[in-house]
Amino acid sequence: MRLSWQSAAASGWLALVVTVSGAGATHAVPAANPADDRTFVSTTATGGSETTLRVVLDAYSHGSPLKLTHAERDRIAAIVGGAAPGRGHAGHAQADARQSAGTVRKKRRPAILRCGRNPSWSDANGTLSARFNCRYGNINWGYKISTRVKSFITGNVKERGVSWWNNGRRKPNNAGHVVGKHYHFHGTLKPVKHTDHVQFQDYMTFRVNIGGRTGTGSITWASDVKAKK
Repeated sequence: MRLSWQSAAASGWLALVVTVSGAGATHAVPAANPADDRTFVSTTATGGSETTLRVVLDAYSHGSPLKLTHAERDRIAAIVGGAAPGRGHAGHAQADARQSAGTVRKKRRPAILRCGRNPSWSDANGTLSARFNCRYGNINWGYKISTRVKSFITGNVKERGVSWWNNGRRKPNNAGHVVGKHYHFHGTLKPVKHTDHVQFQDYMTFRVNIGGRTGTGSITWASDVKAKK
């Protein structure tokens, strides 16, 4: 089993599908509902993790569609880290078409978690750390939201709690939290033994204020690892 944002969406708690082209790649993905220009999405893949930041600005209280100038859309997109709605997607579509007509995307291999080592993977949205604690037969993980994202979060963060799979089998979720944005999210996945293939992901939401525009943001992160002594 290969964990993907699409399989997460099918489980009922993630409403967008993210395509990652390779390690270190960052690009915007069209929102699931392109009816307005108030949704901003970006995704990043680094080493053993993939993250997506999504921001949906509030509509006007009287129900009219939100109207942003081109300059305002570009400024908000730069802060979020993706392309402005309605921009940048054509290039990606053309690139995807060229790719599907020629070479096939290379599947990313799981990151290796060696016993006694403590790797971490950072991007513009946060830092994920994980270690295989072979002595106790588990994986300890931690996640910190980046300073950049914390700068526009205006309230508590609601974390759903990590979902995880061991060798393709679904395991019980870690407990969720409702905490401040500076919290070090963490948990334990067990049991895990040598050569196990472990995939895990989390989803958190929060209120934002970007350039005077309020809205709701979310971070989804996922990791695909193999435990080794």
